[in-house]
Amino acid sequence: MLIQQYNRGPQLDSNYSKWSFRLGPQLNRINTDLGTTTPTLTLGGLVEIEYRFSKTVGLVSGAQFTPISYSYIEADTLAKDRLKYISYPLMLRLQPTYRLSFGLGIIYQAFLNGQKELGEEEAKLTTPYAKGIFKNSIGMIGQLSYHLNARFNVFANYRWVKRTSPPTQTQTNNTIGFQLGVSYLFLKSKLRP
Repeated sequence: MLIQQYNRGPQLDSNYSKWSFRLGPQLNRINTDLGTTTPTLTLGGLVEIEYRFSKTVGLVSGAQFTPISYSYIEADTLAKDRLKYISYPLMLRLQPTYRLSFGLGIIYQAFLNGQKELGEEEAKLTTPYAKGIFKNSIGMIGQLSYHLNARFNVFANYRWVKRTSPPTQTQTNNTIGFQLGVSYLFLKSKLRP
C-alpha cells in the first residue's frame, strides 16, 4: 500500500545472499614483460567464494588454475614455455546494477611446475624447469563482469604480477595479460533482506 501511494516502503528486490560459491572455465592470454615472447591461449578454471557486505558490495576470494604458455625464438629455433600456477585473488567487488559488476584487488600466484619445449612437433625436446627459476609472485587484478541471469555471468580479468628475478636469468617471473571466462553459481546462502 505504501509503495503504491507514496513510492516508499521496503524494496522487493533488495534481498541478497551473504555467501555464494561459483565455478567455471576461463581462457588465459598471459605474456611476460620481456617483449620477445608471444602468448598463446590456455584453458584454466576457477572456484570463487563471495561474501556480500550489502547488495552492491562484496569481497571475493578463491582459487584459479592458471596455465601460462608463450613462445619465443632461441638459437634460431622456436621455443615454448608451459607454466602452471594456482592463483589466489582477493577482490573488492562492486555491483551498481543487476547486470554489471566491477572488481579490483590483489592476486597471489603460486608456481606449480613448468617445462620448456624446443623445436617443432617432429623433433621436440621437452625439458622440465629446475626448482627456483620460477617463483611465487604477487600483483593486481581488475575484473568486469556481466551477469547473464541469476546463475551465469561472463567476466574479463586484466592481471599483472611481478617478482624480481636475478639479472643473469633469462626467464622472468613478471607476467601480464587477460582472462575471459564464464562462472556458474552452484551454491548460495539463504536470501537476506
